[in-house]
Amino acid sequence: MYLTFDDGPTPVITEKVLALLEKYNAKASFFCTGENAKRFPDIIENIKTGGHTVGNHSYSHLYIFKVGGKTWFKDVLRTSPVSDSQYFRPPYGKILPCHYKLLKRKYKIVFWDVLTCDYSQNLTVDKIDKIILKYVRNGSVIVFHDTLKASPRMLSALENCLKYFSALGYKFCRL
Repeated sequence: MYLTFDDGPTPVITEKVLALLEKYNAKASFFCTGENAKRFPDIIENIKTGGHTVGNHSYSHLYIFKVGGKTWFKDVLRTSPVSDSQYFRPPYGKILPCHYKLLKRKYKIVFWDVLTCDYSQNLTVDKIDKIILKYVRNGSVIVFHDTLKASPRMLSALENCLKYFSALGYKFCRL
């Protein structure tokens, strides 16, 4: 299965994620905003050094339906430490067909089949664990968020996921 992390890197949080991945001998993919990657280049380097993939998640994580297609597209292509990545995940999973066509020339566009909703302060770790257990299957692409907002739920849910599926013999791979 494929663990992915959106919206980072975030000091302390991303480093805790990297430590958990190392503990379980797991690899993952980090879809970072250009803004955060620019602010925290050492964390980007730690991600790469750990054998994980870094992908583009736009520069400033704009919502296409609020800012419009031209502004959004410019933000996605804005030069940053992640803009030349091989992979792209659209913020909020939203993309217009015309942008998809253009961006697939430059990137492998990555969506997911399991969204943990770890960013939702209304969910408990137990509820996130239930989402993961209900929807994950062999080959799943799971989305977590390495942000301050998600971290109170994400870190525990991530460790529970790693522990449970590792015991079943699953491998956690990077894209």
